[in-house]
Amino acid sequence: MDRTRRRCLMFIAILTTAALIPLSGEGAGPPWDYVVSVNSDYYVSGRVSVVDVIPPWSVDDPVATIHSDADAKLYDGLIYVINHLYGDNIQVLDPSQDFATILQFSVGPGSNPQDIAFVSESRAYVSRNESVLLYEVDPTTGAVTDSIDLSALADADGLPEMSGMALRGGLLFVAVQRLDRDYYWTPVPPSYLAVVDTATNELVDVDTVSPGIQGIELPATNPYRDILVDENTGLLYVACSGNWGSLDGGIVEVDPVALEAIRFVSTEAQLGGDLYDFTFPVSGRAHAVISTSYPSWEQFCVAFDWSTGEKISNVWKPGGYDVMDVEVHEGSGQLFLADRTYASPGIRVFDVGNGCQLTTGPIGATLPPHDLLVVGSEVTAVEPADDVASLCLSAHPNPSSGDCALAFQLPGADRVRAAVYDVRGRLVRVLADRSFDPGEVSLAWDGRDEQGSAVASAVYFVRVQTGASELERKILILR
Repeated sequence: MDRTRRRCLMFIAILTTAALIPLSGEGAGPPWDYVVSVNSDYYVSGRVSVVDVIPPWSVDDPVATIHSDADAKLYDGLIYVINHLYGDNIQVLDPSQDFATILQFSVGPGSNPQDIAFVSESRAYVSRNESVLLYEVDPTTGAVTDSIDLSALADADGLPEMSGMALRGGLLFVAVQRLDRDYYWTPVPPSYLAVVDTATNELVDVDTVSPGIQGIELPATNPYRDILVDENTGLLYVACSGNWGSLDGGIVEVDPVALEAIRFVSTEAQLGGDLYDFTFPVSGRAHAVISTSYPSWEQFCVAFDWSTGEKISNVWKPGGYDVMDVEVHEGSGQLFLADRTYASPGIRVFDVGNGCQLTTGPIGATLPPHDLLVVGSEVTAVEPADDVASLCLSAHPNPSSGDCALAFQLPGADRVRAAVYDVRGRLVRVLADRSFDPGEVSLAWDGRDEQGSAVASAVYFVRVQTGASELERKILILR
């Protein structure tokens, strides 16, 4: 990429951000796969970065200036930035024009747009959290072409709090949070998926027996993020966060034909925290961003088994309220994670199959990453860069009758703390707490606690912490 030329085009785009520029219609985009990183200072401004999916993951930052609170969606080769509250607009970036802003249109002052879903290049819907009206818009001009009233699904404060959306079979599914603004924004059960017939723009009543218009009732509250669609089965998957601080949510599977919620794929109790985001599985292994409030406020990434819902391990847990998004590039087998750690924010890359970190530190950006968007599916494999060491913790044998050998790679000299914990998070044994030279580090655990007593048959967790990473592996002791 010609970065000097891109910077010049970006500056021109900023000066003309409110102007109406004809859409290119091509939407071809760059001939490579990349990750769009929506970055934010969480105060007054934001920026967009572009990260190559091929190691060493070169970064072009920034390619566009946006609002401080934003997400991004891809349609027909164009990037649609959803600038939330106090931005209240949709900003269209064209990758084939060096990510220039080619259109920016308001969806109503104070409306707090949450998502955009496309029927065609000239017809889309925008969910607006601070309004009862779901907008239909022409995304080529920004004109509002219709509105659908969702007040029938609101709680007592009169607002439904619509968020993520998905289209399937001529129907639009809109997540309805139902938050009580008079009582600390607590979700009021039940939460719904509103169903809109896109042929008529009328709400579909999924329960004709009950009075009024009913949506699909969800088994948990607060559907907070995107709705994912399995293109193979057509099923919808909704992240329900429930009440923050209570493990009452989970990932809900929804049948868009029968118009009913089917089951929990995984619950917050299984994942170990409040659900924020999740990915589809690769070879049965999926990932989620969760948060905890006790013993400290943390937000981090975990791996879980899609078939059982059970947590496998922590993938990245930097120790603060720092992990904001996680996305998979399936072709290359890479997991991209938005880490907004205050001292060193950036994107981290992991092996989607085993949780090994492929980057030795955050891929830098001028602002902390908030939302990630994976673009492209041409890259089907990648080779690690020569200077990138894989941070991976192995345990053998596992299950073990007692003695267990542990090994991991250090890319550079670092202080390492390795310890064993039980399933309740209680310390069992400190295996190491000192500096090591770069290279492979080998440790051993004899299956005993700090007092020298053999531990009981159970699941334990070995956690290795360095200055830049945290690795964790589950060990099963069978006596």
